[in-house]
Amino acid sequence: MFVRVRDGDLLDADRVGLADFLSRAGLDLPDDSGELSRRSDSAPLAFDGRSTDLQLDDLSQEGPVTGRIDHATLGPEEAEFIFRLCVAGKMMVVNPQGSPMYIVPGDTHAREELPDPDDAVWVRTSAELAHVLGSSFEDLSSFRDRVLERPGPDAEGEPAR
Repeated sequence: MFVRVRDGDLLDADRVGLADFLSRAGLDLPDDSGELSRRSDSAPLAFDGRSTDLQLDDLSQEGPVTGRIDHATLGPEEAEFIFRLCVAGKMMVVNPQGSPMYIVPGDTHAREELPDPDDAVWVRTSAELAHVLGSSFEDLSSFRDRVLERPGPDAEGEPAR
């Protein structure tokens, strides 16, 4: 989820920044579904040849504007888009499935604005964002691979050497 917060309260994203970003990217929010499309041909937003489920609230709605992506592939193109979107809207990524929970692109939030600054990381590039978001899965996979490659204990219960 992409949100802007201060002291645990949900704030509105920078709507002007988001509108400018979407305009420069050639994107529209054609209806209230939250799905972005290309202005040139009305095709849905896609990254690395695959459509995305990234959604952004209507910039004209009354409540705070937020965004989300349920199934990120974290390819370079997608990571770059998410990073720039968050910076434009002064939003951070809330990652409830992993640690850290709060990922702050650029300087969109100060430490004192976060609900739990000890569970946060600041990223300066889209590559860092992709690494942080993907590291939970990668770390688990790496750990699993190391465990499966390690020989078990010998007959006396001593670790194999």
